Formats: sequence, C-alpha cells, structure tokens
Amino acid sequence: MKYDVVVIGSGVGGYPAAISLARKGLKVAVVEEHLLGGECTNYGCVPSKAFYHIGEAVRALRKVGGSVEVAWEDLVEWSSSIVESARRGVGYLLESYGVEVYNGRGVLKGKNRVLVQGGENREIEGDKIVLALGTDPRPLPQAGFDGVRILSNREIFYLKEKPLSVSIIGGGVIGVETATMLANLGVQVNLLERESRVLPFLDQDVSVAVRNHLKQLGVKVLEGVSVTSVSKEDGGVRLRLSNGSEVESDILLVAIGRVPKTSGVNLENVGVELDSQGFIKVSTTLETSIPGIYAAGDVVGGPLLAHKAIVESLIAARNIMGAQKTNIDYKLVPLTIFTGLEVASIGFTEKELNDMGVKYVRYKMPLNYLSAVKIKDGSYSFIKILASEDSKKIYGVHIVSPNASETISAFIPLTLGKLLFEDVSDIPYPHLTVGEALREIALFILGDPVHIVVRK
Repeated sequence: MKYDVVVIGSGVGGYPAAISLARKGLKVAVVEEHLLGGECTNYGCVPSKAFYHIGEAVRALRKVGGSVEVAWEDLVEWSSSIVESARRGVGYLLESYGVEVYNGRGVLKGKNRVLVQGGENREIEGDKIVLALGTDPRPLPQAGFDGVRILSNREIFYLKEKPLSVSIIGGGVIGVETATMLANLGVQVNLLERESRVLPFLDQDVSVAVRNHLKQLGVKVLEGVSVTSVSKEDGGVRLRLSNGSEVESDILLVAIGRVPKTSGVNLENVGVELDSQGFIKVSTTLETSIPGIYAAGDVVGGPLLAHKAIVESLIAARNIMGAQKTNIDYKLVPLTIFTGLEVASIGFTEKELNDMGVKYVRYKMPLNYLSAVKIKDGSYSFIKILASEDSKKIYGVHIVSPNASETISAFIPLTLGKLLFEDVSDIPYPHLTVGEALREIALFILGDPVHIVVRK
C-alpha cells in the first residue's frame, strides 16, 4: 500500500501531523505498536493529572478538618476511563479524516518503505515519513523494571491495590509530581535525589519552595544521596543508600529520566543520524539527515513536554506541505510541574544567565498576598522575572504557586515581546485568580505597586 505520508507513532508527536496532513487531502497512514495516543495519553499527562485532581481535592477538604476516604480501586477505574476516552478520541479523529492505522512496530526498510511488524507483517510505502517514536522510562542499572515491585510511570497509576509506602528515585518532574499526588492520597512517600536538591535544573529558590511544600505534605525528602543497591524482600523493596542508611517501602518507582526509542527500527541502516544520547538529529525544519524523513516530539530531544511535541508535529506537517517553517525556540516552551504548589517557567534560569555572562535585573514578588493563593494554601508562592536593565526584554519567568501551570500562559506574550509591562499594568485580569499577579508584578516593576509595600 502506498501513502503520501507514513507517521510512525500515534502520540502527541505523531497524530497532530497525521490529522493536519489528512485534512489537506493527503493519503496518510499511522503505525502504532501499542496504544493510540502514546505515552502522554496512556501513561503520562492524562492518568497523572487525573490522580493529581483527586489528590488536591482530598488535600483541600483536610484543610477545613474534613475527612475523606478514596477507594483506590475506584480511583484507578475512573482514571482509566478518562484515559480510554482520550484514546478513543484520538482514534475517532484519525478515522474521521481517513487516516489508516496499522497496529504493529514500524521499522524502516528504506527511505520510503516501512515494515509493520506484529501479527501479519506487511510493508507499506510513503513519499514522506514522520518519526514520532517517543521515549521509554530509563531503568536503574542495578535493578530493571519488573512491573510488580520496581515500577516506572507506566505502572504506578494502574496498581490494583493502594501501596502503603512508596520510594521514588529521582527528584525531577515525574518524581516530585508523583510524590505529591501519592502523599495527598495517604501513601507514605520517600523521595530520593542524588543531586543536592530536588528539581536541580531550576533555580535554588524554586527547588527549596517545592521541597518545603513536599515536606509539608509528609513526604520524606532525601537529597544528595544515591542508591547503592536494591533488593526485593519480605514483599517489599529495600534500598541501601550512599550515606550508609537504608530505606524500605512496599514498592519502588524509578523516575531517573527517559531514553529515546531509536533502537530496533533500522534508523542506522537507512542513514538517519542520532546524537550522542540516541536522539534523532533534525534540521531547523525538523527534517532528519535523510531528505523526506522528518521527526518530532520526544525522540528529537529538547524539553520532553507534550505541548512542545504537538507544535513540532504540526511544524513537520506544514514543512511536508512546503512551508519551510522553522522549529520553535525551546526556551519559549513553558515548563509546568504539577505539585499543588505548582511550578511554571519560561526562558532562562538565573544560573544559565550567569553562566552566559548576561546582565539582568531580578524582580521577585511573593504571591501569598493574593486571596486566590491563600485559599489554595500556597504558603511558599512567589513570582520571579529576570529582565534586561531597561525591562524591555524578558529573559525568564518563574512562578511557584497554585495554578502556576495555567497562569504562565498569560506571560507568554510578555516573553515574546508582544506586550510590555506598561501594557499589562492596567489590564483587568480576573479577580480572584492567580493570573492577576501579572498586573501586580508589572506595577511593582514600574514602581507603582498596589498590594506590595515597598520601603524606601
């Protein structure tokens, strides 16, 4: 069977391109080896945020002395139903636009040929190919995933029984998010990070705020320690740490990063170049080293975020249609971390600016004066803007607050230079919201704050 475009992978790096191209009249096929929707729909964004939503509701009730019991089995069933609905939605869209879906593993047999492995092997052709292969969880060198005691993000939200205790190795995004939602649901959580602080890629003030919040939730945070050995015993897991101590728990979640799914698909024989970490090298137009073969999403590296993958997928589709559109600036992709006291940021950290020798002005304002933040118990909330000395250029925005993941969107036009602080200082952002902090920090930077006392 011959197609105009064959997309390998139906996750957020793949299906947007397939739909966009099919809507423009091209004959498109999608090859998916597992479940439609990929990692985000089935194991990442969707189930984790379902758990997060319920966990935050439980925390809110406890603040006013409420008591609530969440049946784990019902939570898993409800979360799974949301996942299934999202997955069906992807299938419906592909079917509606005439995209043919092949179930199996897509292996390149040439520049224009794809072997679909699985069941009855069959070969299909595409004038153009989009590689949206995604990533896999990185296992511990000393103990691989077993799906029972040593888990990745792919199993944690589908456990049949609620664990009493969980140890999480890795204080990055997946680690701190999962620690938050499990702690809210009454699970004893140990969070281990080998660097000196959780979220080590962010500025220290951000990391410290999240760490304090996690401790407030009852999470045992162990920083600056590594795991020397892992043993499964007595129905649980025992970790021996570099500081000589031991940690025991029912299960272990390993969240130490991701590896690109670029092995076993014949990329090297076709000539698709990879970088030193195994990610696919692409041009500014997302074309690989082989003309006509494009790649998008996690498999090309950069921030491993769903919203980045969606935009890359659409850019690849437009370039297949001849647009010659360049890829997004990764520093303009918002990072969002769902931890109750959420983190959202765009642009550079202070450390990055200092390493580059860029002079900047740091504006930092607490947000706990906002009633919206007080209601949602954002004790350690703040917003930090890193700007040029004349405040005309924004180098970085960092928000630590409830609802930061949604609030950051209001700052994107500011970061892009579409708006100035003078423009936003009199915009009537809705009250009571965290988003109205944009107006207040603009007034603060312009020297005319309303809710912040500035001592002269």
